Amino acid sequence: MTLSRRTVVGAALGLYPALRSGALWAADEVADVIIVGAGFAGLNAAMILAGEGAKVTVLEANSRVGGRAYTGDHIYGTPELGASQIGPYYARIRNVCTQLNVELTLGSNINAPFVFSVGGELIAAKDWESHPRNDTVGWERPLLPQTLLGAYLGKFSPFTELDDWLQPEAEQYDVPLGDWLRGHGASPGALRLMNEGLVPFDLNGVSVLTLLQESTRGRLLSGADDESGKDRFERAALTSAHVKGGTSRLPEAMAAHLGDAVRLNSQVAYISSHDTGVTVQCLDGRRHSADFCISAVPFGSLRRVTIDRPLTGYQAEAVNRMPNANNSQVHLRIKGTPFWEQDGLDASTWTDGIINMIRQPIGYDGSRDRLAAVITGQKGDRIDQLAPKERGEFIMREIERIRPSTKGKLEVTGVHSWSEYPYVHGCRHSYRPGQARRFIHDMIKPHDRLHFAGEQTRRLEIGMESAMESGERAAIEVLGRLG
Repeated sequence: MTLSRRTVVGAALGLYPALRSGALWAADEVADVIIVGAGFAGLNAAMILAGEGAKVTVLEANSRVGGRAYTGDHIYGTPELGASQIGPYYARIRNVCTQLNVELTLGSNINAPFVFSVGGELIAAKDWESHPRNDTVGWERPLLPQTLLGAYLGKFSPFTELDDWLQPEAEQYDVPLGDWLRGHGASPGALRLMNEGLVPFDLNGVSVLTLLQESTRGRLLSGADDESGKDRFERAALTSAHVKGGTSRLPEAMAAHLGDAVRLNSQVAYISSHDTGVTVQCLDGRRHSADFCISAVPFGSLRRVTIDRPLTGYQAEAVNRMPNANNSQVHLRIKGTPFWEQDGLDASTWTDGIINMIRQPIGYDGSRDRLAAVITGQKGDRIDQLAPKERGEFIMREIERIRPSTKGKLEVTGVHSWSEYPYVHGCRHSYRPGQARRFIHDMIKPHDRLHFAGEQTRRLEIGMESAMESGERAAIEVLGRLG
C-alpha cells in the first residue's frame, strides 16, 4: 500500500484501521483461506480445505476451541454446558470421531424423570392428567408440560421432507408461534405452559418455521413419537451417543489435527475484501491475508466485526438483527440423603416459575449427586441481572423453596450463561416472526470473498451436525472458487 497524503489523512480519520494500528509495516501472514471461529463449523471447514491441499488459518477469539461445545471441566461432575447429544444420524460428527480416534459411548443427556411444580404445588407425573392445576383440555390433558410444544409441532406439521422449510410455500409459516398454536386449537392453559418452557423469547416473539424444521428432522430421521410423554432430549437420550471424557474432546482433537493452523486468542476486528483477496486484522494488530475468508461465528459475534465493503440488504439485516436466545445454568452438588427418597417424588423438576427445569443428571457410572438448573429465554435474561455468585445462591434458595426436601443438601458448584459468555452471545440463533423468509436464503450467500458458516446457516440438520453441515457447505463453495 502506497503511503500517499490521502492514506495518511484517512488513517487519522479512522478509515484504515490496519494503518492506525501500525500493522501495515508488519509482514502479513498469508494463507489460501482464513476461517474466523473454531467451533464445529469452522474446524470442519478447515479440515475439509486442508484435506484438499489448501493452506488454512483458523482465528479463534477465545482461549479454547469448540464454541458452544463446552465441557465444564472446571465444575464438579464435568457437565456439558452446551452440545451433548450426538444423534444416531449425525454422520459428519461420527465420521470425524472415527477419523480422529475420538471414542463415542452410547447414551447422552440422561436425566431422572420430572415432577412438576405448577402454581407452587408439586405434582407427580402420574397425577398430572387429572390434577386441578392442569387446565389444558381434550387431547392435551395427558401430555406432560415439557412435551406439549413438541406434540403440537409433530401433530400439525405440514412438512414431509427435510428441505420443505426452505421452499417458497413454507413462507406462510413464518408467523408467531402463538398464532399458529391458537390456529390449531391450543387451549389457554396449554399456551401458558408452553410459554413457560421456551428457550427463545415468548410465543409471540418467535417464528414457528424453524421449530417446524427441527421437529420434522427429528420425526423423519428417528421416527420419534412427539406424544411419547418425553421431550425431544429425553426421547433421544438412549439412542444418542456422547464423547467419552466430554464433548470438548472432539473439537480439541480437530484442532490438534490442524496443528498450528489454529490460532487462539485471536480476536478479529476487521475483515476487508478487495479484488485480489481478503485481509483480516486482529485486535492486537496482527494481519492475515488470503484468497477467501469464511466467517464461522454466531452473528451476534460477527456484528462486532467491521466488514469493509459492508453487507447489504437482507444479509446485513440478518447479521445485525437476528436475535440469540439465552440459556443460563446453575450447577449444584447434592449432599447427604437423596432428597427424592425423602419426598417420594421424581428427582428432576419442571417448573412454571423463574426456573424452567431442574434436571438431575444420572452419571454414566450411575451416580446421582448433581443438579442442573436451566433458565432459558427471557427468564434467563432476568436472572442474569444478578452477579454469578448471587445468581447461584438465589437459584439454590429457589430450588429449596420448590422442593423443601433439598434444604441444606445443595452446594453451588458452577454458574454459566451463554448470553454472557465471550464471543458467543447466546445459546442458539432464533428468528422473529417474518425474519426467516427474509434471511434464510440471502444470509448464506458469499459476499465478495467472504463466505458464511455456523449453525445459524443450517439447511437440513440440527444441533452439532448442523454446524458441521454448514462448514462443509462453505468449504465446498470456497474450493470451487479456488479451482
